[in-house]
Amino acid sequence: MSPPPLRVLTNTPWLDGRTLGGRAVTPVRADRARGWRAVARCLAVWRYDAALLNIDVRSLLLLCAAKKLLPFARCRILSADLVLTRPEAARGRMRFAVRRWLLGAVDRFVFYFRDTAELRRVYAIPPDRVRYVPFKVNTHDQVLRTETVDEGFFLACGRSNRDFTTLCGAFRGSPHRCVVLAPWGRVEEHGTREDAVDWPENVERVADDGTPASWNAWIARCRAVVLPIVPGMLSPSGISTLLVAMAMGKPVIITESAATRDVLDDTVAAIVPPADADALRAAVARVALDAAFRAEIGERGRRFALSLGGEERLRDDLVRELDDLLATPRGRALPAAAVAPAVPE
Repeated sequence: MSPPPLRVLTNTPWLDGRTLGGRAVTPVRADRARGWRAVARCLAVWRYDAALLNIDVRSLLLLCAAKKLLPFARCRILSADLVLTRPEAARGRMRFAVRRWLLGAVDRFVFYFRDTAELRRVYAIPPDRVRYVPFKVNTHDQVLRTETVDEGFFLACGRSNRDFTTLCGAFRGSPHRCVVLAPWGRVEEHGTREDAVDWPENVERVADDGTPASWNAWIARCRAVVLPIVPGMLSPSGISTLLVAMAMGKPVIITESAATRDVLDDTVAAIVPPADADALRAAVARVALDAAFRAEIGERGRRFALSLGGEERLRDDLVRELDDLLATPRGRALPAAAVAPAVPE
């Protein structure tokens, strides 16, 4: 007699038709309910054998709250690509403390970056609950079909934690042109400031709807992609843009950050210190003027990005992580003394 299917709460299609530990999976889609029905679906933790939630902070916290109230529920929680930030000013400390307490119910975190030490410290996450899985090339097949040209301009695109002040400082007085592509008016929701930036004439702002097709078309035309990242972020910014640009063979200049540490080196990208306009200016000049360097770093970056594959590879890795979590005995964790205290700064 076959064992009953595993009931897994998820907001992804990755578990359709899959098996875990030799058992069929019945996915319960968290993203197909609205209003109170969606809340109830997440709070019904006793109904599930496991949960795989991608990015969705609200559903994850609701599920964690239910698990805290019902600690003996069998549900194992896997969180993928959760974006965590530092606590805000005094008014946000209580909300941060509650969030950190709730996240203690997560059995495994999967992040697309390796250097999680500071994030784990701030949120008191034991090291054995964290796994690294490489990200993918978004719109992989479309990227492979895209014809590229070099129209001579640099492209800065994206809206998450972009350091436009340093970008403009690097290009001010430079003979090189930069196009900044973003859905203007919405960037501050994602940690990017535009209001206090002094924009030089050779840095052109272009409004864009943020669709992959549009971004891919712009990336295909540029000479190189510049990703200036605000310093001190716990989670990485720019990974998806980085890999699409690399997959097209475009050189990438990026701020040293969580997106680069222990993942990239200077053989595949030009990595510059945070908030250093002079270093960014020098990197831009080298990429612009040294054709051999531009070709070499573009080709090395292309091979690196293509080695990561697309959606299918990422899906398989995350399903494998969930399978491994379900096979791992409950309660395996480091002693509290081994975890650095989570003291907000």
